[in-house]
Amino acid sequence: MPDPAEMDRLRQVVEEIFRDRSHVTRRDLYSVAAADIHVPSETLALLNEIPEGPYRHGEMLEAIEEAVRNRGEAEGRAGPPEQIAALEDTAEAEHAITSDTTLNALTQEAAGPPPDAPRFREPGE
Repeated sequence: MPDPAEMDRLRQVVEEIFRDRSHVTRRDLYSVAAADIHVPSETLALLNEIPEGPYRHGEMLEAIEEAVRNRGEAEGRAGPPEQIAALEDTAEAEHAITSDTTLNALTQEAAGPPPDAPRFREPGE
């Protein structure tokens, strides 16, 4: 999520672009923002989340705020990443060391995709 200084700079870019126009597209805003060295790539990526089409000044600011809210909600749902333990740090590895089992006996087959992953479909299925 962009920090307040980045959002202030984006608002300044919006003010600049609407200075001589009544309607602006997302592409127009992106072009001007991309030319500004003070607008980071994360903020530019946020602009890609705004639907295409012409916007009035207030509508553009509202669309940007909506994109920020959506991104914040998505980041909140993501949660912390799953912890992965090295094979050597598992209880099975410790048991193998004490019972002189080879490491190959501990190697597990791939379990496949996670249960919540969408099913892969070949093109044309």
